[in-house]
Amino acid sequence: MNSFKKVFFSSFFFLSSCFFVFPDTPADDNSAVLIEVSDVFADEIQFDKQDNAKDLADSDEALEDDIDSLFNDAEDVEEAVVTQEEKAGTDYNIQLGTIKLPIEVSGFLNTEMGAAYTREQSENDATFYFDFKNYIYFTTRPDKYIALKGVLKTSMPKDDADVESNNLLYLYEMYFDYLFLNRIYFTGGKKQSVWGNIRLFSNSDDYENDRDALYTNILYDSRDYISGIIKIPFKNNTFTALGMYNEQVSSNSPGTKDMSLAASLEFILFNTSFNIFARRFPLNYGADSENAQNPIAGLELKGSLFGFDVYDQCMTRIADGNRIKDIFTSKFSDKTSLDEVINTCGIYRLWDNFKPYIGFNFEYQNIYRPAPKSSETYFTNRFAFEYGMAKLGKYKNLKLAFQWNHNLTDKSGMVKSGVIFSRILAHCDWRNGIKYEYDKKSKAFNQYKLTIGSYVTINLAY
Repeated sequence: MNSFKKVFFSSFFFLSSCFFVFPDTPADDNSAVLIEVSDVFADEIQFDKQDNAKDLADSDEALEDDIDSLFNDAEDVEEAVVTQEEKAGTDYNIQLGTIKLPIEVSGFLNTEMGAAYTREQSENDATFYFDFKNYIYFTTRPDKYIALKGVLKTSMPKDDADVESNNLLYLYEMYFDYLFLNRIYFTGGKKQSVWGNIRLFSNSDDYENDRDALYTNILYDSRDYISGIIKIPFKNNTFTALGMYNEQVSSNSPGTKDMSLAASLEFILFNTSFNIFARRFPLNYGADSENAQNPIAGLELKGSLFGFDVYDQCMTRIADGNRIKDIFTSKFSDKTSLDEVINTCGIYRLWDNFKPYIGFNFEYQNIYRPAPKSSETYFTNRFAFEYGMAKLGKYKNLKLAFQWNHNLTDKSGMVKSGVIFSRILAHCDWRNGIKYEYDKKSKAFNQYKLTIGSYVTINLAY
């Protein structure tokens, strides 16, 4: 067991040292695009389960890109096409007394229809799939100091993750941005926030029952709350503080015990981005006690190494804050004050200066539990790998994707691959995929489950 501990703790320090030994300019987040193979289904098959429309252009944080948006072109063909200047969305002006407010409105429609064959528990089955989503974005910015942003959403059937009671047009996000003293930024309202660079082990579709994967983005549930955010940049550094509360269970003036509080400090050192972060969840004696959890603290770094984007995150759940000092007084031999320590490192790169485009992403995660329960182990080791190619075929409209998630500890995981034919008709893509799930220890689905499916998707940005 000591050898496993040495491997775990040394992995973080080794990756950290790489940034100092081989310093390079960090890649811009917008150009270092990730190839994603989104979830295929629960009972239905689908690639790109993640909502492309959730990538709000004006948001301070961007959700990870999926494989379809990675290589997105106007028509995704090489033949010459007639183009014209076109501005996304439409600008309106609303007159309120003597004040004229400019409003920009845009939208995104995504409809998917298909069928799948499944083989599970030595039985065959067939399922049909339909999904309709429409997003309407609006932004008004009367001057540089304040902006109001919102998203209206329609989802049929209703998304399981949404707390709204209907699936028709409802308010999905609504928040304001305010610039104070030309330096300090305030944001308040209902808003999705993303902290961290972890991509594969933060996908809720692939790890819907795995809290360790979800919490690599410690604000994974931010859209379910009313949040207030303050950002204070200084030189190349940024301090961010955030408070969130559940308006359904809290009073109009919630106390700190009812709130989830988080803070981060991001700074640049030796051409490497460092981020120290922490989050405290609602306390178990507050109004929102059902969401009480152990607090999280961690460190994340990101840089570029020989043209590859490399990142690492090490975070811990604190079981007993009053005994943290025992870790240092015992020279790190007593770690029982920690619930678990999660270390995730990854590397990714996209080659888009030639055709076909090629990209990959690999992540390795180690979970260490100092005092595991009877059903747990001291260590859990697993990896996730994604690979994709685009601009294939005569018309450069063919895309290939592959994903493999494997748990080295319990010998379980899944493999899936897909083929996407872009623009087979106007606004229409045809997607085909296969997913194989396996678990040698569990009898959940007789050790394996196979799903093969095909569906078409219709997209319209307006």
